[in-house]
Amino acid sequence: MTWAAWGLLAGLLLGTYDFLTKLALREQPVLAVIAAASALGALLWAPVLLAPQAWGMAPLVLSPRELALLWPRSAMMVGSAVLSYYAVQGLPLSISAGVRASGPLWTAMGALLMLGELLNAWQWMGLLVSMLAYYGFARIGQREGIHFARNGWVLCMLAATLLSSACALYDKYIVAGLGMDWVALQAWSAQQRAACALLLLPWIVRGLRMRGPMRAAGWGSVVAMALCFTVAEFIYLAAVQIEGALISVISVLRRANLVAVFALGALFLRERHMGPKLVAIAGVLLGIVLTLVG
Repeated sequence: MTWAAWGLLAGLLLGTYDFLTKLALREQPVLAVIAAASALGALLWAPVLLAPQAWGMAPLVLSPRELALLWPRSAMMVGSAVLSYYAVQGLPLSISAGVRASGPLWTAMGALLMLGELLNAWQWMGLLVSMLAYYGFARIGQREGIHFARNGWVLCMLAATLLSSACALYDKYIVAGLGMDWVALQAWSAQQRAACALLLLPWIVRGLRMRGPMRAAGWGSVVAMALCFTVAEFIYLAAVQIEGALISVISVLRRANLVAVFALGALFLRERHMGPKLVAIAGVLLGIVLTLVG
């Protein structure tokens, strides 16, 4: 598969992850879900770290310098998760995903300014069409009483998106620029994110004292979302490390998550204004097609 196909597949998996996140947050507090998902992600990678040969891999060893370079990535991912999970809990899923879909714009700007990536005319056109579609999501949100410039949850999602875009640029730097092994990167980053999530425990305990013990419902969604995110991240990093891969284009392709979000939201969450949202999603898909043509 090409790096573009990997990026598109990662986007579809991320849409399923977004849906599972929404389900989990309907039953459980945000910080508890983040801590549990981070711990599960670390556990999923533990067997590979402990016995890589059993999985047909070379030892996943990183130098102390490389491990230190991973900490900013892990911290950005946890910070983005905290902000985005609160936004997902407070907004309709299709709207929160629509705001998150502005990520390619920030990633493309950063890739252009910091990494020297050059897009051709088709790719710029695809990016522009996608941005117009994202603007459409903002207009649809106003029909649901969500004013993007004043809504705190929208601002949280925008901040999470900026952090995620910075993380994507950093991924390109450490994987393609420094040649860091992308499998080792994901495995050790998962352990670091779990360690970062431990810092949330005082607030989790305080929340439990205020609202009582957590309910059993929703934990199946937490397990499923952790697994889905781990696979999506693996595929995404597989795309990033391929020679010639453009992080700005991969960022657009990952926004195919809107397709899965729309379908699952319409089927199971009965969200409103799905007709106009379908038009906006069609714009995103057209932007993806134009990007692929380029």
